[in-house]
Amino acid sequence: MPEKRPSDVDRWLERETPQVRKVLESASRYFDANDHLTVNTLEAVYGRENSFGILLGKRGSTDAAGHFQFKPETARRYGLNVSKQNDQRFDIDRASSAAARYLKDLNTWFGKRTTLSEGLHTIPVKNVSERKKFVLGAFNAGEGRIAVVQRLAEKAGRNPQLWDDVARYLPKETQQYVAKVSLYEAEFALKSSANKNLKKKEARKGKYLCTVGHWRMIDDRPVFICA
Repeated sequence: MPEKRPSDVDRWLERETPQVRKVLESASRYFDANDHLTVNTLEAVYGRENSFGILLGKRGSTDAAGHFQFKPETARRYGLNVSKQNDQRFDIDRASSAAARYLKDLNTWFGKRTTLSEGLHTIPVKNVSERKKFVLGAFNAGEGRIAVVQRLAEKAGRNPQLWDDVARYLPKETQQYVAKVSLYEAEFALKSSANKNLKKKEARKGKYLCTVGHWRMIDDRPVFICA
């Protein structure tokens, strides 16, 4: 009988140092009882984005780079510096904090009708588990893109609160991203020793939390600019 090959998650857990696990656990404290996000969500996204610290890209790049493959505009809206001299997308503590806050914001934006720009708003996804698929899709493709295809699905007579009805209007890359990260998260939940209960403690707060600002269009995408 052939030997069972290790999964992506098995390989990633071998690379997950105590430092990385502690950082992701700490960032998960931005989550709370109102979302369906845990440290395993962060582990799954982290693995999918850079294969646990392997594929980080170039400092100062105008493309997606760093621990969570943020584009510069997304990184800056969450308080990260982006330059060749100081690219905080490569600082795992700050990047993990930004990723957790972005995921939490996405959960909030798709949990209620949220105006992203003039004429563009999200359609609330009431089911928490279903909403997480929208959160992951928006992390990959941007919240504006997901809000647009929600409207397309609705106009076509489909349910804009069901990911499968909305995902058909998105690129295969985003569809596969959501499917794979969801599977990775379930596997991390079974195998990872990371403490998923930290989110039950008092929510983490800090000077990097982006709560006040305004929306503007950048490269035809709505972007929230911190005040």
